[in-house]
Order: sequence, then structure tokens, then C-alpha cells
Amino acid sequence: MPLSTIVIAQHDHTLAEELANILHAHFSRVAVAESATELRTLLQRHEARVAVLDLEVVDLEEVRQLASAFDELMIVCTHRSPDERMWTTALNAGAVEFCHPRDVCSILRISSTAARRRMAIAS
Repeated sequence: MPLSTIVIAQHDHTLAEELANILHAHFSRVAVAESATELRTLLQRHEARVAVLDLEVVDLEEVRQLASAFDELMIVCTHRSPDERMWTTALNAGAVEFCHPRDVCSILRISSTAARRRMAIAS
């Protein structure tokens, strides 16, 4: 059964579309945000449970604000050259994962966690 909505915000529009095409098989709705401003609108409109956010589109303060504003949102931060320092900083800001934007396995692992959380809450 597909999950609800995932929102993608990536600096590279081609990569964002590639991710959207791959993730569409796992989500009932995939939305691509063109900007940080549109990101918040899409998260609210679609009640997204997962967001894949490029740190070149949103900064860590925005990640912190999103994590605070959207209690059930699981944030996966991405960067074209992730390192351990960025990983630690992103997790401290409220992300649940930090990876390269092409690391679909990590994104899907977090998505599965989101689905299990929703099922546990519903039961």
C-alpha cells in the first residue's frame, strides 16, 4: 500500500524530478517544491509525512522550524557531498536522516519508518 505524501525540494531540478519518478511507486502523492517558500505551502496542503530537503534549498534553521511546526513530518536532509559534520548538524536541527540525494534506499527506509509510526498510532 503506498504511503501518503512526500515533498521533495532539491537544488537540481532534474534530480528532483528523477527522485519524484522513483518515489511515486511508494507514495500516493509526490510533490516537488521549487523554493523554500513553496515547500511550506506543499507540506501544509498535502499533510506530507516525509520531506526530502536539499541543504542548498533550505538552511538548517528552516529545517529546525519545519521540524517544530510539523510534528509528524520526517525530514531527510540531502547534500551533493554529505559529510559527518553536516550529518550531525542536520540531525540536531530535527532531520531523521542525512544522505546524498541519490541515496533512495535511505529515503525509503525513513519512509517505511513513517508508515510504521502511523500504523502504531492508528491501532
